[in-house]
Amino acid sequence: MVSNRPHHESGFTLIEVLIAILVLGIALAAMLSTMLSNTKLNNSLEQRSQAIRLTEGILEKYRQSANYGALAVLPAQTEEVTVNGQPLQITTTFCPSSKPQELVCSASAVYIRVEVKNASKVIHSAETYYTTFGRES
Repeated sequence: MVSNRPHHESGFTLIEVLIAILVLGIALAAMLSTMLSNTKLNNSLEQRSQAIRLTEGILEKYRQSANYGALAVLPAQTEEVTVNGQPLQITTTFCPSSKPQELVCSASAVYIRVEVKNASKVIHSAETYYTTFGRES
């Protein structure tokens, strides 16, 4: 005897599987893009952090020298360092012509600018003005 009841099939059709794979692929591509962007940002922040530490060390070295008159006449200093495999160029300029006019370089005061670059891109720049208290300029 043959039954006239409707026959229900179980499982997924090929179209349903392809749509599921497409949706999953789009979601994974978005996640991968976000992860790559985050990694790039983390690397950039780490490089900037290293540049800030280098700048702070250089400025502290000159602050401790306390012979600001001798520093004021020095030519620009450039040094190459490698941090985490990245070559960095550090340029220190004493009393540059572009400094604020009210900050005068003298025997007791010096204006210092430190710039850290990776290739031609400036990663960090810092400027400071050191003075010796209690002495005539």
